[in-house]
Amino acid sequence: MNEFSRRNKNAILLAVLALLAGALVIRLFFLQIVFHPYYRRMADVNRLRLIPIPAPRGAIYDRHGRKIVANRPAYSVSILPYEVRDLELTIQKLAPLIGLTEAELDAAIKRERTSRYEPIKVKKDVDFATVAQLEELNEDLPGVIYQAEQARDYPPNNWGSHLVGYISEISEQELLQLASKGYRQGGYIGKRGIEKQYDQLLRGSDGVLYLEVTAQGKVLGEVPDKPPLHPISGSDMVIAIDMDVQAAAESALANFCCAGAVALDPANGEILAFVSKPVYNTAGLSVGITYEEWNRIVEDPNHPLLNRVIQSQYPPGSTAKLLTAGAALEDGLVKPQTHMPTPCRGGYQFGTRFFRCWKPEGHGSLNLIGAIEQSCDVYFYQLGQKLGINKWAEYGKKCGFGKRTGIDLPDEARGLVPNTDWYDRRLGKGKWSQGVMLNLSIGQGEYLTTPLQLANFYAALGNGGVLWKPHLLKKVQDQTGVQEYRPEIVERLPFSQETLEILRKSMVEVVHGQRGTAHRSQVEGIKVAGKTGTAENPHGEPHAWFACFAPAENPVIAIAVLVENAGHGSDIAAPVAQQMLQAYLLKRKPTGPLVSPADSATFEYSD
Repeated sequence: MNEFSRRNKNAILLAVLALLAGALVIRLFFLQIVFHPYYRRMADVNRLRLIPIPAPRGAIYDRHGRKIVANRPAYSVSILPYEVRDLELTIQKLAPLIGLTEAELDAAIKRERTSRYEPIKVKKDVDFATVAQLEELNEDLPGVIYQAEQARDYPPNNWGSHLVGYISEISEQELLQLASKGYRQGGYIGKRGIEKQYDQLLRGSDGVLYLEVTAQGKVLGEVPDKPPLHPISGSDMVIAIDMDVQAAAESALANFCCAGAVALDPANGEILAFVSKPVYNTAGLSVGITYEEWNRIVEDPNHPLLNRVIQSQYPPGSTAKLLTAGAALEDGLVKPQTHMPTPCRGGYQFGTRFFRCWKPEGHGSLNLIGAIEQSCDVYFYQLGQKLGINKWAEYGKKCGFGKRTGIDLPDEARGLVPNTDWYDRRLGKGKWSQGVMLNLSIGQGEYLTTPLQLANFYAALGNGGVLWKPHLLKKVQDQTGVQEYRPEIVERLPFSQETLEILRKSMVEVVHGQRGTAHRSQVEGIKVAGKTGTAENPHGEPHAWFACFAPAENPVIAIAVLVENAGHGSDIAAPVAQQMLQAYLLKRKPTGPLVSPADSATFEYSD
């Protein structure tokens, strides 16, 4: 090899080395400068573990400042896999202590396990006695730990379960929709009632604790240069509920399977009481129940999760006669002293069908006020014919039926006010009988309402015709101050003051008149205006209704009570309203701490 060839080879080698060095420098430049933020984040992810610090959830108070829902200290039990020496033996010893079967505990461990250094929460809300036992057995149960946390403290005996709802762990589907709003896996979210409606206000903002971990996930301690991010508490809420009236309604309905009762302030739409039966286990659903328990709830034929005040739709029975009467008065079809052509002899012949009155022996010939007082069906069959379906439906919608009230609770039903178009669509054009109007005029047939819609209608009858948007929220209190809710007027009843006065006098006769049907709603010293209803039910006994407001001259409370399959409204629903009226009208000030139904008097009724 000559000298020239050696020099060329050296030059090529140097050039290659220079290129490699240049490539290395460029690579280092990108790694150290250009991609530095990215790799810093990656290193932090591997080095850091972010432990959420749950924010204290806001409390819920009644209108007098009494706690309805608050937080209480609780304990959860977890397993640290890397500290467990014998998992099978641990399961055998731990399961009976925390009220699980060995199979349930084993399944929980397998379901929740992510790494051997990550705690697996196997039981929430254990009592202090269990914690004491775990403390005594800590040497026999290595890797079993307990942690203090907060749990929701709901009213006793599941009072107001449909009102307050409950919280539970956020689902994967909810997390997909709400992750951008600060929700996290393993966090809690309101599932029903106020807890769901006002979750954003109540939940606050979780804090974060930064822990340093090894590549295998072992915790080394807090990161010195990353101080904890402290949580921000949720807002406290004051709702319009009066727990004295709520307690009276809960107690009065305690012996009934399925019922709904709601009370409003006619001056602004505030909801004073809200009860749906049967109740469900708010505390149990909040901390988690087994699949078997959940299946028992959803398969219960009484549907305990159904909110009967706003989601169930029923024919209103004779409580709807005030709508028919008001529409006929307003249209000039009838006056207070008007008698119908056919007196009541226990029924009314229409075509080939005989429509019965609730009183087989008949009421004879009555005027409008007498027909309302005695709830004569025959009178209203004829009045409904004069009015006609579409005119009746037009008034019905203007009175707030057939559409949501806008209450600040989720999943409200619309109800139904059928007209001729609806029957044509449902049954075929002209393929239905004009006799449907006879049923509609007395609150039967396809006409459906919720207890809340009926209470709101009666509140408007009592307050001069104003339909308020029913609402629970009164004010919100947090670190920034207090915000009060402003009530909203939705619309006004299509009735003149003269019509409203006639209806008011008629309803007073229902409660206080000699032949009235609602004597069992009377309150000593107070004039009550109301109307009973007994809605036929093809699946069993009739549904009992009563709606009212009081005092009749200047009402401060309006009520609707519905009891399923219970019989006559005068015997069943009116006494429930009486208890609620007494609780609100006869008291002078709040009576103090909440008393559970089990500790208070209950009332028995006869048919």
